[in-house]
Amino acid sequence: MSQSQLTTTISNENAEPHPLASQAISGGLCAIENVWVSGVHSGFKHRNKDLALIYFPKGATMAGVFTKNAIQSHHIKYDKKRLNEQATFKAIMINSGNANTFNGPKGDTDVQIMANTLASKLKIQPDEVLICSTGVIGVPMDLGNFDDQVDTLAHNLTDGDSIQAAEAIMTTDTKIKQAAIAFEIEGQPVHLAAIAKGSGMIHPNMGTMLSYVVTDLDLGQETLQQLLKESVNQSFNKISVDGDTSPNDTVLLASTNKVSVKPTKQHILIFQEKLTEICQMMAQEIVADGEGATKFVTVAVKGASDQADAEGIAKQVATSSLVKTAIFGQDANWGRVLSAIGQAQPDYLDPAKIQISFISEKGEILTCKNGQGLVFDEDLAYEILSETEITIAIDLGIGKSQTAVWTCDMTEDYIKINADYRS
Repeated sequence: MSQSQLTTTISNENAEPHPLASQAISGGLCAIENVWVSGVHSGFKHRNKDLALIYFPKGATMAGVFTKNAIQSHHIKYDKKRLNEQATFKAIMINSGNANTFNGPKGDTDVQIMANTLASKLKIQPDEVLICSTGVIGVPMDLGNFDDQVDTLAHNLTDGDSIQAAEAIMTTDTKIKQAAIAFEIEGQPVHLAAIAKGSGMIHPNMGTMLSYVVTDLDLGQETLQQLLKESVNQSFNKISVDGDTSPNDTVLLASTNKVSVKPTKQHILIFQEKLTEICQMMAQEIVADGEGATKFVTVAVKGASDQADAEGIAKQVATSSLVKTAIFGQDANWGRVLSAIGQAQPDYLDPAKIQISFISEKGEILTCKNGQGLVFDEDLAYEILSETEITIAIDLGIGKSQTAVWTCDMTEDYIKINADYRS
């Protein structure tokens, strides 16, 4: 399928949706045949697992999307080069605790050493390995005992569950993030599975975290790349914890190519929907696990003149420290939301048509309309905002474009976590 054909496929909003619901399955990445994983403590962190391996004994076609931060980890330059030169790989190794970023020529050398070491243990070629790192920036990697640690990593491989790998990629995360789903295309079972890490330095600009997604559907690298980019835009690029993008953000999509179906427009649309679904699951888990967070917040914008304005406003509100602290304080301070809307500088805005509501399971409170604030029940508003899942609903009253992004509140614990992150 050509790029132009695929672009038409993705943007075809009139295509009939498929009727099959996803079925959640267990095992994480190991829910897919010929995917083996492991996770060990290797010394990058003081304690807990910090080195993960995802191994494809029969190989996998891979695609990747990376951070847009102008400062980038040494692994990103390495992985981009590998992905541009070939489509098939057998292993992804990830370390947490050290970002391997801004480490000069040694940083590039260390990535190659890591790939070479793993390749020798697995008896594969170094260019069949992709490397990822996350953690503290500007600290040189210590690979003094790396050979022994990778030997343990390789010997601990399992195809039972990916929990160990999901744990090993965590930094300030408090929860393991993994999921797997099954669905059908032309009567054939297709699987998608993912693990992710992310808790701080989270902001929409490709990823702001690490995530690894695996499928068994054979689509080819070019198609996988385009589908991944679209799904990332609808998931990881719609989350924010603190407005900071990381130099290490990476999302990799791998296919074991076991399942073959004719790549019709409808089949591609089904897979695109399911890929976006699992990416959104990971993205929302990241927000829910935001550093110090107590509330999961959806910022829903409708009535915008165009999509760019809708997304710009939603992201501006989602990243506003004033909005996020008000949510933590359970204060329906709609003026902060209004200010953030204006700060987004949309191409067209009519203040007299803006409506802002706060919604949770406890109800909904409308705070302003027709260019002015409303008198509302402050006690009810406080009760609504006491819930752990809250929606800030914004109706601009101008057009038909709409979007939603996900964020969290900002608490004192966010400051505590990041004040002594390196220690």
